[in-house]
Amino acid sequence: MNSDSESVQHPDFRIAGEREAGVKCARCNQEVRQGELTARCTRCGAIHHQHCWMQYQCCGSYQCSQGSMSSSDQGQSLVISRDDLNQAEPLPVVNSYTDNAQAISEKPKQLWNKLALTAFIVALIGIPLFGILTGLIAMILGCIALVSHPTHKKGFALAVLGLLIGFVEMIGWSVGLYHFYGNPQATSISLNEYAFDDSALENMPDYLKRAMQSNVLIQVSNGLLSQGMGSGVILKKDAGQALIVTNRHVIDHDFNGTTDKAPDNYDELGKITVQTIGQLPVPASVKWIAPHGIDLAIISAPLAGGNISEAFWDRNKLPAIGADVFAVGNPHALGWTHSSGSISQYRKQTKGAFTYQIIQTTTPLNPGNSGGGLYDKNGLLIGINTMTGDKRFAEGLGFAISFKALLDLAPATFQLAARQGNPENKTTEEPDPKN
Repeated sequence: MNSDSESVQHPDFRIAGEREAGVKCARCNQEVRQGELTARCTRCGAIHHQHCWMQYQCCGSYQCSQGSMSSSDQGQSLVISRDDLNQAEPLPVVNSYTDNAQAISEKPKQLWNKLALTAFIVALIGIPLFGILTGLIAMILGCIALVSHPTHKKGFALAVLGLLIGFVEMIGWSVGLYHFYGNPQATSISLNEYAFDDSALENMPDYLKRAMQSNVLIQVSNGLLSQGMGSGVILKKDAGQALIVTNRHVIDHDFNGTTDKAPDNYDELGKITVQTIGQLPVPASVKWIAPHGIDLAIISAPLAGGNISEAFWDRNKLPAIGADVFAVGNPHALGWTHSSGSISQYRKQTKGAFTYQIIQTTTPLNPGNSGGGLYDKNGLLIGINTMTGDKRFAEGLGFAISFKALLDLAPATFQLAARQGNPENKTTEEPDPKN
């Protein structure tokens, strides 16, 4: 009896108010409307429609059914009607952890930034081709690609590489073209292909032969991109050593005409060789560089052989304007080339506190003539060829530093006299302007 009374549930019947309105019936799972008759389980507090309770005579909540099953002596069967099945609602599908992890790991594929790719490809193409133009284009494209690069696309590193490669191409090609075209000392023709014919000296007049034999070909090497070539004039020979005057820019690749200070170490100027007619090149060393940024220098080299002569000069003798003069040098490495012209004008140039004379001449001068001698018609050395006008705009415009400037500047240890030698052909001397 006690067990039967305990198994019978006595609900609390009441009319649904605002509190119960909207609550789902624990049995039929339908909402309870305000004013309906309800039955509240006194054990768990679940709300039922009155007719639902009366039909099953027990609470329909999960908690009460479990409790009654565990407390009852005999197992009770769970009765599910067709209405229950029709009113059943499926539980929401919950994705498993593995599904969520897979969805998170599957990121959208990143696309390439086409502008960055283009910049990189253009930069690579410019390496074997003309890199100044392609390098500039690659730099512009690389900058635009970096500024406008979207975060969801690949190619940032390629844009940086394109920018850097383009910059290196522009610098490298600019330096290479400067040394190939812009540097007057860089253009040369093989000496083996156009070697000087020694037999030509036999038919030369003495003054011209002496000028040829006092001319030397100077070559300077200071690394792969620093190759120089020019001319020089033998001033003196003593104990197998010869003093040679040339231009500073022939032996000093960094000299641009505005540098006042001489290098602290002459050995840093590079490897210098000197060649005379019919002889192999021999090493030379720098002995003196003119002050005030004047384009003059003296080098020394061990010279031997029969085709070597000292130059003649007389500082007190200068040809008049319009007088014939000639130059001997090595234009474009064509050694011992003679060219003739006339004196156009005497001019002055000031460097620092020193003013010296410049000779303007119509004598054809080309790259390689620098450092060679300018002579009057008697073969007296009157100047050192140093520059020529731009042949795109002017013809027959050349300049030489007066030899008197060297005599005024050179240290006394070189013992350069005001006059050296005497032309053998005196009948060709320039007449005295006073007569």
